[in-house]
Amino acid sequence: MAGPSLTTGPLPGHIRRIALPMSVGYFFNTMYNVVDSFYAGRISTEALAAMALSFPVFFIIIAISGGLSRGSSALIANAIGSKDKESEVALSAQIFSLACISAAVVAAIGLSFSSPLFQLLGASGNYLELATQYIRPLFSGSLFFMLCSMMNAILLAHGDSKTYSRVLIVGFFANLILDPWFLYGGFGLPAMGIRGIAWATVCIQALSALFLCAVVVKRGHVTLHCFHHLLPKWSIYTQILRQGIPTAFNLMSVALGFFVTTYFLKYFDHAAVAAFGVGTRIEQIALLPAIGIGSAIVSIVGQNNGAGELERVHDCVRLCLKYGLYLIITASLLLFVCAEPLVSLFTEDPIVKGLGKQYVRIVACIQWAYVIGFVYIGFLQAMKRPMYGFIEAVIRKLLLPLIVFSIAVYHFDIHLTGFWISMCAINVVMACVTITYAENVLRKLR
Repeated sequence: MAGPSLTTGPLPGHIRRIALPMSVGYFFNTMYNVVDSFYAGRISTEALAAMALSFPVFFIIIAISGGLSRGSSALIANAIGSKDKESEVALSAQIFSLACISAAVVAAIGLSFSSPLFQLLGASGNYLELATQYIRPLFSGSLFFMLCSMMNAILLAHGDSKTYSRVLIVGFFANLILDPWFLYGGFGLPAMGIRGIAWATVCIQALSALFLCAVVVKRGHVTLHCFHHLLPKWSIYTQILRQGIPTAFNLMSVALGFFVTTYFLKYFDHAAVAAFGVGTRIEQIALLPAIGIGSAIVSIVGQNNGAGELERVHDCVRLCLKYGLYLIITASLLLFVCAEPLVSLFTEDPIVKGLGKQYVRIVACIQWAYVIGFVYIGFLQAMKRPMYGFIEAVIRKLLLPLIVFSIAVYHFDIHLTGFWISMCAINVVMACVTITYAENVLRKLR
């Protein structure tokens, strides 16, 4: 059962139909993470900092699954737009098997190297133990994260964002029940502490993956009765990996960027790391509309590029930019005004509260830069130009922070406020570079 074509009909309607459910779904997904942070904060400030420390390691799963998902979605959308049914079916089946292989590799690497990475970031003693307890269950459940992302890629390529959105909403409410149950124990289950928060997530991902797999099979996007469709075909894997690996490394650089930032934050104290973890959770709330629009642009531009409707591609980019900037300006104002009560939801530590409020108010001023990145890089991804996103992310998240933070911390002994401001300056500079490059591609396209 295919969704409506995105190559005809009003573009604003298509954008709203895809972006709105995705934004709502990601809102509940963000609140899911808020619930996790809330319960970690109830354990101790050290547990909250351990969860923040674990985030860049856990993001390895998100990066690989998300990169392959976005790459696959762009390829499938182009195949749908060009009415190449054979390629569409082949790609859909192959990303199913690729998810299983990728999950095995990620789990093996994560379980082997997560503890040494935490030690590199300055964790020791109980701090290290808490971070390790939290991350190991997540890597053990890598397969379920991968399958969820891959199945969503297939659905999104067909213009269906509602199914995954509903899964995220149900997952949030399930987490409200499982988090305290697994954390404190009860009904025959022993108290598991911070590892219980992670096992709750794995259980929810497993159920979500089973449901999404059933949906794509029922709609005929993947045919399990033809086993040969699922066997690895390296020619198709090559197409997916060529498109997906740059995007995966793009997202991976986000995790590496967290490593870099966390590494330099250790020169302040654990409270700075905890404040950074809380602040990034809150940032995600403001960016939800942009994430939804970024998902919509991959599907719409992908199908229209495959159909040769280049004028619609140009119009879609312009509309997504307009909607994204309108929404983020409103969200940024709310972030700035409500910074203190938002941070207070996560921690009762007065030092973490003060640092977190300061961080949120500073980054609220540059949320527009993230929106521009989501829209333009999503456009380039859909046009089968994934390398720019990878290069931009490496420069923005790794190279410039290593240079700027090293100078700021080692040579100028900068205050934490100056550290936050230097982070923002890097993002603004790279947003300007992205605008220049993407607009040049658009001009050539027309």
